[in-house]
Parts: sequence; structure tokens; C-alpha cells
Amino acid sequence: MSIMTQLEFELDFSHSEKEIAHYILNEGEKVLSLSIKELAKKTYTSPATIVRLCHKLGLKGYGDFKIKYSAELQFDLAHTDRIDVNFPFNEEDNDSMIAYKLASLNQEVIAETIQLIDFEQLHQIVELLDQNKDVDIYGTGNSLLAAMSFQHKMMRIQRNVNLKMLAGEQVFMSYNSNKNKIAMIISYSGETNELIKIAEILKEKKTPIIVLTSVGDNRLSHYANYILNIGSREKIFTKIAPFASQTSIEYLLNVIFSCLFKKDYETNIQNKISYDKENDVRHPLHSPVNDITE
Repeated sequence: MSIMTQLEFELDFSHSEKEIAHYILNEGEKVLSLSIKELAKKTYTSPATIVRLCHKLGLKGYGDFKIKYSAELQFDLAHTDRIDVNFPFNEEDNDSMIAYKLASLNQEVIAETIQLIDFEQLHQIVELLDQNKDVDIYGTGNSLLAAMSFQHKMMRIQRNVNLKMLAGEQVFMSYNSNKNKIAMIISYSGETNELIKIAEILKEKKTPIIVLTSVGDNRLSHYANYILNIGSREKIFTKIAPFASQTSIEYLLNVIFSCLFKKDYETNIQNKISYDKENDVRHPLHSPVNDITE
């Protein structure tokens, strides 16, 4: 489980440890510049309590915490003016300010996500999907919404993406899997119990598993044969909306789709254009955007 997720869940935390967790989550990257004594002073606790909390997080101590938490946040001292992904705007902002802040947020998230891509892993994922026309995708909530967009694009290049929307159906889909199928599991936290159960079943079925999840040691990542990381600055609970994780997931899926599209570029272009011309109900002459020139 990632450090941020553990801090939010507060499992078996004492009152003092909860106060430290709240402070860390509220201050984010600012904590990384504090010594253990300074953090203890700001949270009205003690260095010993901070060390105990670090041990509960599975860390060796405060130094270990700062190294691993900074990695989760993709912390860069050169970028201290980044948009708060959890609260990118406030009640004083006008409409134009909100528009500009969300544009900046999307740019930052994509820039951070590309820095997390292991391109060897990406290449292996693309090759695997190129050799298999079908892929079963598992996810919940916003992950599933992103997967639906991916499914729509993949159909245009004769790829079959299987999604199950009703409660319990994804588990049944995993039971029907086998070593010749491909599974993709999308989970920002990597801690959703239903998806962990599905991953366990898929592992038993010897199904290759592609995982899209946040940076950090979460349970889902342990089941992955291939992994791409989602940007990890977003909190699980305390946020306006999943702006950052949604953007990061959709970007990664768009990259996978585009790399597959390129595999047979000319054929895919021709199929896409011919299909759209034959089936698009809009009349091109009446459209403000069309391919017909005078």
C-alpha cells in the first residue's frame, strides 16, 4: 500500500499519529523540507512518535519516509509552484482562473506521467496486445469510464476490448480467463479489494496481467506481469474530483492505443476513414468541419 494511502486510511494509528498523518497530507511536498524535530514541533508530537508512525508504514525511519514519499509525489525541487491536484481551484477563483488552472493541471499531469513511463514495459505491452486481438479490462468508477473510451477507439482498429459494467460481472469474467487471454487492471490506489481478488484469480489462471496504477508499493502491483504508473499526487478521499488520476489514466491508454495504431498505420487510417464516411450520419456538406474543399 502506498504511503499516501496508508496515511489516509489511518489503520491502527494513535491520536498523535493521526495528527502527524493529517499534517503530512495537508502540507504535502512542504513536509519534505522539514527535519524530524521540525515536524514534531509543528504537529505537537515527538520525534519518537514520528519514527513509530514510519515503522507502521513499513519504513525504516523518517529518512526512509522522505525518500519514498518524495518518489510517490514525483517531487522535484525545481517545480515548487505546481497546481494542487486535489484542490486546483478555490472559491475565490473566477471562471477564467479555473479554466487556466485546469489547463495547467492537465499539462503538469501529462508531463509527470511521461516521466514515469518505463518504455521497455510499454514496448512489451504493445507487442503483447498486438499479438492478441482481445483484452479483458477490469476497473471501477473513473477507471472504467476511461476504459470505455479506450474500448471505443480500439474497435476502430478491429480490436476487441471486453468490459463488464454490472456488479460482480468482472469477477465472473476473471473466472473465465486463461493463459491465452490478456487482462488489464486499472486502479489508482491499487488497493480495491474486488480488483485484488480478480488479480488473484487471473494469476491462478496464468493470464498475463497489465496493471495501470499509482507509484508506490500497493497490493495490486505485486500481481502485475507488466506495469505502467499513473501520476500519484492525488489523494484517495480528500479532493474535489479525480482530475489528475483521470487525465493520467486516459493519457496512458491513449499512448497504448496510438502505439498499436502505428503498427499497421496505413491500413488503420484507411479503415477508419472508410468506416466513418460510410456510417457517419452527419452530412459533410452541412458540417462546419469537413474534408471537402472547394
